Amino acid sequence: MWRSLKRNRGKIIGGLGGLTIALLLIFAWPLVLIFVLVLLGISLGGIFDAARKVGVFLDRLFSYKKHPEDD
Repeated sequence: MWRSLKRNRGKIIGGLGGLTIALLLIFAWPLVLIFVLVLLGISLGGIFDAARKVGVFLDRLFSYKKHPEDD
């Protein structure tokens, strides 16, 4: 029996890991959902910050400054 367990150790660990993840998804899915949504919000916020920085840079780079003597 010990030889069989030793030979199939990866399958046993994988099965127990899958069972653990399945139980987490079944019983703790609100926590998992909150965690995923928080990570999604952080990543989207980073994307929006980067886009705003690029927009400000492009506005500074291509801004048209009117000279006072043109009036």
